[in-house]
Amino acid sequence: MEGAVIFALCLLLFGVFFCWAAVVGWRHRHEDKISLLEAGILKASGEEPLPLTRFDRLLQNFQLIVLTIFGPPMVFLGGYGLLTDIGVL
Repeated sequence: MEGAVIFALCLLLFGVFFCWAAVVGWRHRHEDKISLLEAGILKASGEEPLPLTRFDRLLQNFQLIVLTIFGPPMVFLGGYGLLTDIGVL
């Protein structure tokens, strides 16, 4: 029973994270962003970031679509599994 509860809780938390990342991503999808690692490397070298290519934008949109598709079902399944294991449902 403990393994199922831990799995359901992890599924729920990852689903909430995916939903949050999707909402933030859709809100700021037209902004140019770089990762923290890239920002640190660019700051140390004194260079400017390269502009985003069409492929970068395609991958960004693909990631948003995947997060939007998989986030809510993960929340639902994790919540259902957690509530079933603790005896509420």
